Amino acid sequence: MQSFYSRLTTEIDNYLTKSIEISEGVKFSQYSLIKRIMKFKNRDLAGTKLDDDLRYIYYFDIITPRINSEVKNLRIDTKHILAFSDNPKMDFPAVFIANASLRDWMTETGEGDRLNAAVEEFTGMGNVGFKKISDGYEIVDFLNTYITNQTAETVDETDIIERYEMGASQMKAMGEWDQDKVDEVIKNLKNQTFSASPKSQLIESTSPKYEIFEFTGEVSEKEYNEVLGKKGGNEHKFFLAKIIVAGIKKSKTGLQYVLFCEKLTGKMSDHYIYAHRGKYDGRFWRVGMYELLFDHQIRANEIGNQLARGLEWASKVVFRSSSSKILQNIRADLDNGDVIIDADLQQVNVRLQGLDQLMADWNRNLRDADVLSNSLEVVRGESLPSGTPFRLGMLIDTNAGKLFVVLRQKLTVPYKRVFREWILPQLIKDLNGEKIFRIVGDQEIINRFRQIMVENWYVRNLARFGPHTLEIAQILKEAKLRELQETDPTIKNSKEIWKGVLKRLKITITGENLDIDEQMETIGNLLQFETDPIRRAWLLDRIYSVKGLPVPPMMPTMAQGQQRPAGPEEKKEGFQLNQEQPLMS
Repeated sequence: MQSFYSRLTTEIDNYLTKSIEISEGVKFSQYSLIKRIMKFKNRDLAGTKLDDDLRYIYYFDIITPRINSEVKNLRIDTKHILAFSDNPKMDFPAVFIANASLRDWMTETGEGDRLNAAVEEFTGMGNVGFKKISDGYEIVDFLNTYITNQTAETVDETDIIERYEMGASQMKAMGEWDQDKVDEVIKNLKNQTFSASPKSQLIESTSPKYEIFEFTGEVSEKEYNEVLGKKGGNEHKFFLAKIIVAGIKKSKTGLQYVLFCEKLTGKMSDHYIYAHRGKYDGRFWRVGMYELLFDHQIRANEIGNQLARGLEWASKVVFRSSSSKILQNIRADLDNGDVIIDADLQQVNVRLQGLDQLMADWNRNLRDADVLSNSLEVVRGESLPSGTPFRLGMLIDTNAGKLFVVLRQKLTVPYKRVFREWILPQLIKDLNGEKIFRIVGDQEIINRFRQIMVENWYVRNLARFGPHTLEIAQILKEAKLRELQETDPTIKNSKEIWKGVLKRLKITITGENLDIDEQMETIGNLLQFETDPIRRAWLLDRIYSVKGLPVPPMMPTMAQGQQRPAGPEEKKEGFQLNQEQPLMS
């Protein structure tokens, strides 16, 4: 076990104290960079607001407005997150239920706040990480997340260590952890201090705190067995595992405990998903808005404080004279109506020298920051310089928006994986008819969902039926549908159905799967000229499908065009079947 603890301690120390060489002579430390970003984020570069002459040091924040401008243009609403299927005709009820479940979940969990936080972190820090947990996902804490291979391009090329400061009740709430070990940790490893990050100042706490480290990455079979207290194992055989330990850093007793240990399937990217704003330049941590504008912010502070100190002096009124009889303080010593008799009394010019150059450098610095951050006047919603042609303004706006499209995709492509692979399966795994009806409030959707169940049942048992006609297939499906209505009125046995449907469901956030407005305009134009009722009905069905509205049921007809009266079970459930149109696409 000691070998794994030793490895873990070494990895943490290397991340916190050492730099890696991403190119010859080019050194980089992710932890040092994050510490520097936090100084800019909290508007405190020097750690004090007074200089050596006890003058106030002003901070002229030019980064935050540009971050806000980009966040505004990248804004993602919860309403933008939609499930869709490549087979909308067959999967419509499942898609409708999935979207209703997503909306219900996002309302209950306050997902809007988390979406906003992700966009802000993506823009400012340049990176945002999502971690899979038992009931969904969480955004990783970049201050306490250690990337062991800082030259990795993706999470699949590195191990990840996370640090937590937890209370006793928080640890007891972790149902997957070994609770006997948790009790020992609470008894033997309590600290009366806590810190925001591993090397920040310790703060006294009235309640005990416990430092926990979570390792996710590759371990050898020998290391894994040692962690479990077993002997043996192949030291050359590696696999993915998650190991949670206590007693690494702050333990004065030397006791160390394994609270959780489990082999993981798949790859690291199945458990951590990262969105990066910048391109890969030999390091895992990409450039964000803060790092992009480091030098511009420092120069803005220099110019701003130079102007503040210079204008303080330039605002004074000073006189000079060669006569010793002149008053020492004209303002205080003169009375109203006094006459000054002096041959060479003159006002001293105390105007700030180089003011024009400082102003020009200030404007140049801001203009360069605007270009780097894609935050020109048209993007910020401000008036363009006078004399700018209208068409040129439109062209600038269009081209500036193209970058936001790229950045939005860089954020939403990973986010779609989060919802598709982590959220959606959790939401629908325990769905039954009662819950579906509470979410969608429409019995017709439940009836149509039963159609999917019937189709799946029919396909699974097709070989047992042997050769048969379409009429017999329709009779079999109707019989199965009545059976479901009678014996399973709340669709409790729908898990197998969702397993098949989930493979076809996808998530869209930016609408790249289809252009809804363009489709609606095209269909609307066609409806004006289309006179055939069948084609008009089909176009209207497309509108219902694109807008996510339930399609009104067709009146049941026989194959010969005659109406067939609905059976008692169909009347009871409000279900109608069109025999002329097959259920499967």
